[in-house]
Amino acid sequence: MVSDQVLPRAATQPCVSQCRFSSFLDQEKALPKFDQKYRQMTAGAFEGTIKSLDFGAVTLTRERLNQGLEQHSAVHTGTVAVGFLMGSGIMHDLSKDETLRGEAMLLPGGYEHISYVEGESDWVIASIAQDVLPDDMLQGRVLAPEVARPVGAWMRTLIEVAGSGAEAQGLMTLVPDLVMDRLSLLFGHPAQDGLRHNRREAQLFRRILNACEELPPEELTVSGLSRHLGCTRADLRGACLSVTGFRLDDMLTARRLSDVYRVLRGARVDAVNVTQTALNHGFTHFGRFSVAYRKMFGERPSDTLRA
Repeated sequence: MVSDQVLPRAATQPCVSQCRFSSFLDQEKALPKFDQKYRQMTAGAFEGTIKSLDFGAVTLTRERLNQGLEQHSAVHTGTVAVGFLMGSGIMHDLSKDETLRGEAMLLPGGYEHISYVEGESDWVIASIAQDVLPDDMLQGRVLAPEVARPVGAWMRTLIEVAGSGAEAQGLMTLVPDLVMDRLSLLFGHPAQDGLRHNRREAQLFRRILNACEELPPEELTVSGLSRHLGCTRADLRGACLSVTGFRLDDMLTARRLSDVYRVLRGARVDAVNVTQTALNHGFTHFGRFSVAYRKMFGERPSDTLRA
């Protein structure tokens, strides 16, 4: 059982912020107390929102996204985040070579975590200064949905009420203590069994991700990975599907399309050539690239460049 923790009482109301996003590149920069890099995995125009309540030692955030993403996330050093995935989702934790499936997970600061969520997602996150947490809450664990969901739903309600004028007088001042009370009860429950994935598949998927960073774009194919890693195509495809829920062929294409999007959106019109950028990322047929790009992002490559 987690020991009681008492936070300094907030003297003022929290800082409330809310933003809407039409690009995953903008949203990846906006999550408080996280460093992130996103890649879009499913087709369609991106829409997302982030709303946060910042109390200093405790920050509550709700992040919503309408597309499937590959999310590389690192909680800031000195902070611990408790994430509630209010829906279906999978997280592959590179720091432990484990694949976690559940609705609440503890993410220590200073480590990279990768999550894959298919379709729309709704995250509720409590980011807490590490020095106010008990040691036994820093081990990292995943909690069963029936245990975690009520706490995540309660935090989501707090976030949505804040700033609406409907919050009770003085309630927001109590929120940091209330959050710690709920989390101390939550982490008194045993960790969920059966959420960790087959270690062999998790380790193979990590090798796939490492190879994606090492190989040139023209070799980022299933056959190229098979040669580089010395594994069969079937094993590679099986590991990717099991860990992420995405077909390996689709994941590789989506990664390259997202990387092209990142280059185009951050460039000056006169400094980047769309065709050359596509070639640099392994797309050798410009017509098929243009069709795939527009299907993925809901706009033409030239539209992104002019944005």
